[in-house]
Amino acid sequence: MDKLEELFNQFLDCVNCLQSALNVSFGEALTETFDNLENGQIKVEVGAPDQKTVRKLTQKYANLHYEKLPQKVKIEVFTYLTLKAINEDGLDVNQMPTPPLIATIIALFMQKLLPDQRLTLVDPAIGSGNLLYSVYNQLKSANHSKANFALFGIDNDENMLNFADIAAHLNNIQIDLFCQDALTPWLFAKPDVVVSDLPVGYYPLDENANKFATKAEKGHSFAHLLFIEQIIKSLTPNGYAFLVVPKSILSGKVGSDFMPWLSAKVYLRTIAELPDNLFQNKANQKAIMVFQNHGDQAHSGEVFLTKLDSFKNEDDLIKLNERLNEWYTKNNH
Repeated sequence: MDKLEELFNQFLDCVNCLQSALNVSFGEALTETFDNLENGQIKVEVGAPDQKTVRKLTQKYANLHYEKLPQKVKIEVFTYLTLKAINEDGLDVNQMPTPPLIATIIALFMQKLLPDQRLTLVDPAIGSGNLLYSVYNQLKSANHSKANFALFGIDNDENMLNFADIAAHLNNIQIDLFCQDALTPWLFAKPDVVVSDLPVGYYPLDENANKFATKAEKGHSFAHLLFIEQIIKSLTPNGYAFLVVPKSILSGKVGSDFMPWLSAKVYLRTIAELPDNLFQNKANQKAIMVFQNHGDQAHSGEVFLTKLDSFKNEDDLIKLNERLNEWYTKNNH
């Protein structure tokens, strides 16, 4: 058996043991397990877990040799267990972690477009934090291990924020997390940069949706369109958004209404259609959209349009980077 698989099963056994003792969801048992391991002690509240379970868990935790595990392995195991929690607890498909490849492509765009200064970076649909932390780590690595961002995350699901909190701790990342509906005013200063894999589907609160220009004429409005409008309202002047959006908003009936509205509100920088093979269902295909808010340092320019290939090898990323360099040089000099 592969070592990582063996380790995963050991961690899974710890989570299952705690879940059974506390009678909670898999996700709650998962966050509690990592809290226990990170703090080096088993939390007992109102006699739960009982002493028998505490003794059992103490032995199971000792067998993990947690303190000796590389940070990268801890992150990997936690990510796999988070995926299991999302499936096991029947959470929304929007809460599935974003594939790492998408984070790599977004980081490439960010390296080109963002000014070299301290910036506030937010993900208003942070989920388990995979996309934001992966992008942040890649930018930090490209900048000689220097991190020039203040990070914020928003989600309306407390369980997902617990996952994001543990993942931040494992990644040694400082972040302020807020549990709120991201389509209500954000509880911190306007950010310079937004990175997000937008939730797709209908927004149930019609009264709040009525405050948005992108609301539906009748019935529930599309959450992803409302999110984009909220991001534009919330960004600083000249601020950037790097978003994973459903491809369906780029064309057809939705696109014919939405794209002209968007083009009047911001300067579009990039639309990169993601490889078809990343998505099992054609209806779920996505694209990366990059735009810049209007401001004294922002101006219109040629949009970088591309359909990305399968990225089966590193050459595909190198080719994308070369094309990105050509476009950037042509439009900024």
